[in-house]
Amino acid sequence: MGQRAPHWIFLVALALALAARQAEAQQGIRSGLWIEGAIGTGTIRHGCGGCDDVTSTYGGTDYLRAGVSLAPRVLLGLELFSLSASDVALGPGSSPVDAENRSIAPIVIWYVGRSGFFLRGGAGLAHGTFTVPAVPATVTTRRTGSALIFGVGFDVPVAGWAALTASLGTNVMAIGDVSVNGTVVDDIIATVYEASVGIALR
Repeated sequence: MGQRAPHWIFLVALALALAARQAEAQQGIRSGLWIEGAIGTGTIRHGCGGCDDVTSTYGGTDYLRAGVSLAPRVLLGLELFSLSASDVALGPGSSPVDAENRSIAPIVIWYVGRSGFFLRGGAGLAHGTFTVPAVPATVTTRRTGSALIFGVGFDVPVAGWAALTASLGTNVMAIGDVSVNGTVVDDIIATVYEASVGIALR
């Protein structure tokens, strides 16, 4: 729980501010069909009914997005997102678990002006997988709930058909009740803050 966030989370945040100004002089807006993928890192915070404190840890993230342009500065797409973390304490008295939180959601991306800077939002389904390593066998619990997604990012063109992309985002996943080795943790809400870098084909 006491791990420090990787330094490059803060570098991505700084790059968002600097590159947004640089991108104003470039045409970074996607058109037609597009697809993008990225990897990154994030922190996940778990809260639950009856929990006095929120627990948090760090993990690796990745996402895949694809869609189509609806208007010159508006995109419609579908996002698949995943964060994996180990040694996660979901609630008081529950065993630490290896957690994988995923979401699938339709999203809207809106470019601000003619720059590569964009806003992103969407809502969809969340899925949590929680595994307790044990001998002789592991115990896995799976739950499905709802997800709310929002964030910011920018595209920096490197070719007419490709751009480097970076984003900062928040993914709020309402998972519901989870049983961990006989201990029921009520109404889990997982909040993921992530920073990612990748490439977009447009």
